[in-house]
Amino acid sequence: MKVLQCKLKQPTAHYRDPKVFQNEYISTLNLPSKTTIMGMITYLCDRRLNSDIDIGIIGTHHHRELEFSRGENIDFWNEYTNMRKGKDKEKFLLQGNYYDYYKEHKAQNSILNYEVLKEVELTIFISCKDDEELEFIRKKLESPCKYANLGRKEDFVIPSEKGCFVKEVELKEVIPMNTRDAIKENIKLKNTYVRVDLRDKENVETIINQGVLIALPYKYKDLEANRDDRVYEFCHYIYVDNDGIYPKNIKVKCMY
Repeated sequence: MKVLQCKLKQPTAHYRDPKVFQNEYISTLNLPSKTTIMGMITYLCDRRLNSDIDIGIIGTHHHRELEFSRGENIDFWNEYTNMRKGKDKEKFLLQGNYYDYYKEHKAQNSILNYEVLKEVELTIFISCKDDEELEFIRKKLESPCKYANLGRKEDFVIPSEKGCFVKEVELKEVIPMNTRDAIKENIKLKNTYVRVDLRDKENVETIINQGVLIALPYKYKDLEANRDDRVYEFCHYIYVDNDGIYPKNIKVKCMY
């Protein structure tokens, strides 16, 4: 099975969990979600992709830090911008509702504390049933016409190997029947997300206690919807840290 492999580095990264809404402290995921990675790919491709794209991610970071940004309440900027564009602009100005008034009486300073990963290293695998589309993605990633970021706008990515942003590799699908087979074949999952079906109780029970269960956005329900109106479809994953697990009775894609 041919797939694209991207080995990337990020000096800093913040991968926000879309389910978490906090005003003062915003934690980060250990790894970006599939939709976050797809956002970077479609941005570099400069168009929507027509095929279903399968994404795999492995990654580590050196440590975490806490950073903060300071700004005004978003409602202030929305109201002020609408006032300036509106037909009643002169009326508002006559009433004294200009910038300084909003700034002094209506704006509220907001301090956001971001949990940030430092010295991030990622390996991303991209596969697609449409060979032509996969080749299109490869060409766009080989010679990006825009700077790539993953997470926030300032979380830019660079290739781990100089001059090599993407390459084609072969993966093989295997299903270790038990832990012994996984050890024998040297198949160990670590620093990654493992998708789980909570309805499959027999297999879930063997893995759910070996990592952190998390619901992550998998895809958008309607790709044609406006960005602000898009609704995520979520899937359950287990985040497996550096200790790793030996999988059994689950399909694993391995690179030999």
